[in-house]
Amino acid sequence: MNKKILIIGNGAKEYALAKKLSKDNEIYITPSSDALKEFCTCLDIREDSRHEILEFVLENSIDMTIAVSQKAINSDITSLFNDNKLQIFAPSFKANEIVSNKALAKKVMYKLRIPTPKFGIFEKQNLAADYIKNQNYPFVIKTNDNNSATIITSEKTAKNLLEIIFFEKNKKILIEDYVYGTPFSFYTITDGYKALPLGSSLTYKHSLEGNGGQLSDGMGACVPNYKLSIENEYFLMDNVIYPTLEYLEMGGNTYTGILGVNGILTEEGKIVVLGFQSFTQDFDTDAILSSVDDDLYNLFESCVIGSFSDEADIINLNNKQSVSLVLVCKNKENKENSIKGIDNLEDDTIVSFYPSVIKNRYLEWEAKHGSALVLTSSSSSFSKAREKVYTEASDIYFNGISYRKDICRINN
Repeated sequence: MNKKILIIGNGAKEYALAKKLSKDNEIYITPSSDALKEFCTCLDIREDSRHEILEFVLENSIDMTIAVSQKAINSDITSLFNDNKLQIFAPSFKANEIVSNKALAKKVMYKLRIPTPKFGIFEKQNLAADYIKNQNYPFVIKTNDNNSATIITSEKTAKNLLEIIFFEKNKKILIEDYVYGTPFSFYTITDGYKALPLGSSLTYKHSLEGNGGQLSDGMGACVPNYKLSIENEYFLMDNVIYPTLEYLEMGGNTYTGILGVNGILTEEGKIVVLGFQSFTQDFDTDAILSSVDDDLYNLFESCVIGSFSDEADIINLNNKQSVSLVLVCKNKENKENSIKGIDNLEDDTIVSFYPSVIKNRYLEWEAKHGSALVLTSSSSSFSKAREKVYTEASDIYFNGISYRKDICRINN
């Protein structure tokens, strides 16, 4: 029986989730985007307007709400829905602080002895400036803003960034050592007590090939992460996921939803944790979800209603190997910039749109400055999946198109 599902958020990850769930369910989503209108009923409600969202859910008999948007989670929509005995798949505001508050996350990791880079937390510019005098380059400066990590390679860059950050009042910054190795994301689904692995990705967040340039929101991924061993995954479950869930539960902040770990696998094979994730990311969601053979709605519902502990001890993941590639528009003019070639893609190539992509007056997809779309191809091997996704990417064109050419180049 089809379910009525409301998804909150309109990024590429919400697009991917909505498209997968729409095959068997009736999907509502807010806020709206042109791309989502193709297969969802779109609403024009702000992500953090929790009472307006609650009213819509009650009036339209929505079976489940999935809050992906950080704005929605930070409004504590989960507690409001729980108080009204409505099904919502998302952590509460307090539980989600392990994701949204980077300084708090580092303190918790330190307390739980989770391996993480050496760090300092500062609320005053002069103290931060004194700290970096003894730092080895490169190092990383973060704030609680999304995707705020900046790799610092010189004293001049550090001072300039500190000036910018502390110009805005009430800023707290995190300074941590830069760790060399293979970046990964490891995802679990949990009811707050039991957690099961949902998959892993090898992430590419640097803007330039060879992991040069600044950190971006994400340029591509390989799923599963072929460098992450089963022993590494056991370590993450036993020494990161479960201690964190137990810590939150003991504090009265049981975490329900997807809990991801972002980290580095060092050249010595050691795990170093950088932070947490409350859902999959824009650039790896299609690849992660395409590897899950179980019904997503049933998985989410079992976490919400408390039957997750009675379910199977594993999530059924297939043997697909997937490569995802983010296509970016570097054209800042924002004039008409139609996307050519989408209609020629193979049926098994998955496309997810960012909300910046619109339908123009000619009913063509049009790219604006920034991330435009994610292409994902799957196959029996990474080499075949990589070849497929780059062949498909070569058929896409718009002014200012850019993407990394080295995603999942395994032997390089």
